[in-house]
Amino acid sequence: MTASHAVGVDVGGTNLKFAIIDEAGRVVARLTIPTEGHEGHDHVLQRMIHGVNELCARGPAGCRIESIGVGVPGMLDMVTGTTIDLPNLAGKWPNVHVKSIMEAALHIPVHMINDVKAFTIAERELGAAKGANNVLCYAIGTGIGGGVLIDGKVHFGIGGAAGELGHIIVNPGGPRCSCGNFGCVEAMASGPAIIGEANRRVVQGFTTRLTEMIGDDLNRMTPGLVEQAAAEGDPVAREVLERSGYFLGLSMAGMIAALAPDVVVIGGGVVKPHGVYWTAFESTARASNTVTDMSRVSFVPASLGYEAGVIGAALWGRMVERGEAKPAA
Repeated sequence: MTASHAVGVDVGGTNLKFAIIDEAGRVVARLTIPTEGHEGHDHVLQRMIHGVNELCARGPAGCRIESIGVGVPGMLDMVTGTTIDLPNLAGKWPNVHVKSIMEAALHIPVHMINDVKAFTIAERELGAAKGANNVLCYAIGTGIGGGVLIDGKVHFGIGGAAGELGHIIVNPGGPRCSCGNFGCVEAMASGPAIIGEANRRVVQGFTTRLTEMIGDDLNRMTPGLVEQAAAEGDPVAREVLERSGYFLGLSMAGMIAALAPDVVVIGGGVVKPHGVYWTAFESTARASNTVTDMSRVSFVPASLGYEAGVIGAALWGRMVERGEAKPAA
C-alpha cells in the first residue's frame, strides 16, 4: 500500500517554503525559493504551483499526495480559499482565488490557513505545546501574530479572525499601528518597534554601545544587536527591551486572564529565549495577573523553528481533507 503524504506551502514576503510530511509529521522533502512578490500575485501563484511540482519530484518514490495546505500571512476566506488582505505582499492580494487556481493546476485538494495559525497547529501537534489543551502562541517578528488553542483545537472565531494577539491596545497614546489603531502591542513591542526605539535613543545622543555597534548607520540596527548590547550590560539597550517587554507582558497578562492557558509558546525572529526581552515580558505577565494560578502557566520557546509554518500548513490540509477539522466561515 502506498503511504499517504501531505504538502505544505508557507507564503512569506521573502521566500516560499514547501515541505512534504509523512503520517508522523516528519519532513521527507523540502524546498525554498524566492517569493518574487513584486511581480504580482499571478506570478507568485505560478511559482507556488511550480514549487509543488518540483517538491513532489524530490519526494519519496511513489508517494501519494492527499492534500496541500497553504499558509498565508494575512486575512482570507477559508471556505473558498480566497485571500482578502496580505499586507506584506505587493498589492495585498484582494480576492485572489488561490485554492481554485492551484487545484485546477495540480489536481490535488488545497486547504488554506493563516500562517501563524499554521504555526500554532504545528507547535501543538509536534512541538513545544505537544499534548497541551489550552495554548497561546505568539510569533514575534515584523509584526506580532498569534494563535489560540482551546480544548486542543485552534479557535478561529468569526471568519477565522480569532487570535490577532498583536492588536490588543496597551497604550492608547502610543504610535499608530499598521491596523489603523493607536498603541497596539504590535506597534509597541514588535521587531520594528524595538528598532525604532533603539534608533531614537541613538539619534538623541544617549550614551550607548549601540552607536558603535551599528557604525552610525541606523539601517544596521536589529533586535538581535539590542539584545546583545543589553546582555553585555548596556543600560540603554536594556531599557529599550524592558520597555517593549513590559507592553507585551501587559497584553499577555490580559490574554492569560481570559483563557487560563496551560502553555504560552513564543516564537519568531525577534525573541531570544530567556533573554532580556523575554525576561521582561514574562515577569510583567506574571506580575500583572492576579486571577490565574500563574504557577501552572508555562512560558516556552517554540521548538520547530523555521519550518513550523510549513509543517502546520501541511497538517492543516491533511486534517481538513480527512474531516478532522473544517475551515472557519
